[in-house]
Amino acid sequence: MNVLDHPLFTARLRLEPVTPEMADAARVGPNAFAHVIGADAPEDWCAASLGLVARSISNVGNAPAPTRAIAIHRQEGVVIGDVRFEPSSRSQSEFEIGYGIARSRRRQGYAVEAVNGVIDWLFEDAGAETVLAGCDAGNIASVKTLRRLGFWLDSNPGQTFWWVLAPDLRPTPRA
Repeated sequence: MNVLDHPLFTARLRLEPVTPEMADAARVGPNAFAHVIGADAPEDWCAASLGLVARSISNVGNAPAPTRAIAIHRQEGVVIGDVRFEPSSRSQSEFEIGYGIARSRRRQGYAVEAVNGVIDWLFEDAGAETVLAGCDAGNIASVKTLRRLGFWLDSNPGQTFWWVLAPDLRPTPRA
């Protein structure tokens, strides 16, 4: 598996992989994190996600590897969310993905854009054959997002829906 060691770019976003320095700054607090990442970090996003960012480094071999990318609005220089990605416990070619978008940035297409950027990298460079996502059965916004991304409902044990995506299931890009 390749390690995400460079930013990914979409039309509006820069997806910055979490580095050990960013994780350490996240442990200190929002101001330290914003300084290290070079972008404003909204309070609502920090309250929900900064603790997760602090734990977003795993070890691949002997080197630290990110398991999360921070989505930064390219023009505004503001963190709008994050995308988690990591190999599943079942296979190194199967990844689990999750995402969070700041409340003030929801319903503007940022989740689809950010997650799609990471999925492109997973399929093209990280060796992913399938990507899984779980969401609460009552989370209609996430259900709609996953459908827009081309995920198919795989199972629904209890309150969690599990979704699957393979390269041949992805919708063709719209012009």
